[in-house]
Amino acid sequence: MKSVYFAIAGLWGVLLLPHTAIANELTLRDALQKTLQGHPELQQYPYQQRMAEAEKLQASLRPNPVIGFELENLAGSGRNQGVQSAQATLSFSQLIELGGKREQRIEFASAKQRQLEAEFAYAKTEVLAETASRFYRLVQLQALAHWNQQQQQRLSNALNIASTRVKSGAVAPSEITRISLQKKRTEADFNAISGQLTEARARLSGMWASAPEFESVRGTFARDITLPTVAKVEAAVNQAPELLRLADSEQLLAAKAQALSSAATADLTLGMGVRYNNEFEDAGLILKASMPLQLSDPNAGLMQSNRAERDMLVGLQHSVREQLRVRTRAVMAQLQRHEQYLQSIQDTLLPLAQQLETEIQAGYARGAYNLLQVLDAQNELAQLEAEQINRRYAIYHALLELERLTGQAFLGSSK
Repeated sequence: MKSVYFAIAGLWGVLLLPHTAIANELTLRDALQKTLQGHPELQQYPYQQRMAEAEKLQASLRPNPVIGFELENLAGSGRNQGVQSAQATLSFSQLIELGGKREQRIEFASAKQRQLEAEFAYAKTEVLAETASRFYRLVQLQALAHWNQQQQQRLSNALNIASTRVKSGAVAPSEITRISLQKKRTEADFNAISGQLTEARARLSGMWASAPEFESVRGTFARDITLPTVAKVEAAVNQAPELLRLADSEQLLAAKAQALSSAATADLTLGMGVRYNNEFEDAGLILKASMPLQLSDPNAGLMQSNRAERDMLVGLQHSVREQLRVRTRAVMAQLQRHEQYLQSIQDTLLPLAQQLETEIQAGYARGAYNLLQVLDAQNELAQLEAEQINRRYAIYHALLELERLTGQAFLGSSK
């Protein structure tokens, strides 16, 4: 199999990074390692591999020789009464397989083994992709929790300024109440995010069928994210895991067709033995050969079914390829949309919102602005900060979807 799977190339590369996580903090490397060791679906593969090896061994076995013993002219009538005219024959025979049956059986079993290995690679790709997706969901929620705490700190600062102004009689006490209400709502939002974090930790640890033994994950979203080109994604579609799975299935059917074709060839049975005549008290050597008459192909129906299935796979490969192209184009459109808006936030909107919040906060302390203007400026800044986090997560999520669809590593260049 070609090493086109990002789980083996891109994500597996993360497993080779130095392990420096602190206690109760999970890295992506940890998550992927635990998934490989504990995911229920992946645990089936060693047993399936042993089964495939046993089938290959079975396919390589040759027919055993046959020993036979016959008694003729025994307990009959006339001269064949009793055992006086009995003839005893001891023979050995061996089935000789023709048409390369054994070789084709071995090739068919080997093709099944290769398909199993490919299916395991596909499953590992899907499982590791899902693990990475759940990991980055935790990164997003942790970033939102940190953002929420920053917003609480801003409101606390505004509350301190308002308290000073209330004491001086510059504003009504209701301004303290208004800020306190906003702060309580922000604290309630933090509790909701904490609940989502608990759920996300359980979902991530579920990838290795275990309760979460970590408090947080260690990871961040890159500020500058390099998106793959459309041409690179289009080229990657041709190596998509789903297409390779269909190609492996087609190869398996081709091996099966060869095995069916060779099985239709008649086999030869050769034998030899010794015959003893009790009446004349003499013995003789006998030789025999037999071969069934193949008046019709015994596997004609199976061959026709095999050809129909192969034709179906060829058509399915074409439709799957087109479907993958449509899906990857849609994901690329999402990526471009998120990336453009993220650039606007980082380069223009967020700096202006930070400047506005700073100016109005300072002006509020001097009495130049009222409380509503302060809260509006803070909310505008907070919304842009949250949108920045969500857009970065959306880009990572879309890149992971591209990797899942094409089997190529696109996220590595963005880390």
